[in-house]
Amino acid sequence: MIDGIILLLIGVILGFNIFFSYIVAPLLFSNLDHRQAGEIMNIIFPYYFASGWIVGIIIYSLVGIKSVKDKDIIKNFKWFIVGIFVLILTHMALHKTVLPIARNINIQYYSAIDKGEEKKAAELRSKFKTIHGISSTINVFNLILEIYLFQYYFLRVRRLKKG
Repeated sequence: MIDGIILLLIGVILGFNIFFSYIVAPLLFSNLDHRQAGEIMNIIFPYYFASGWIVGIIIYSLVGIKSVKDKDIIKNFKWFIVGIFVLILTHMALHKTVLPIARNINIQYYSAIDKGEEKKAAELRSKFKTIHGISSTINVFNLILEIYLFQYYFLRVRRLKKG
């Protein structure tokens, strides 16, 4: 039963990544002005990024519970455990570092726009694009890692049950 819950949780993280990054964000930015869409994303994305590291910690805990009965779990799932650890770190980095930096730059950008400070706004826009590029790269990395973790765990559990 724990194996099913772990796969479900990885599937949830994977689904969140696809849904928010490739469906919600593009829809908002193509149907609203950038300022409104950004404000909505500033409400949604902290929860999305937090869910990644919180679910990762829950998965770690479930693996720990499973290790009480199965002493070989660490050996059999070491790359999965390392991957979950990396996923927790990258989601925490997005949630606690990259997102606040991007939000701060965005606030300064719109303040400069409102004040008519075009040169300052252009500089801030450039900084935001850099931070957004970093965020997007980490997010794509997380997507690939989540797919890897799902298939790794699924196939490893099947192989161990057969053997």
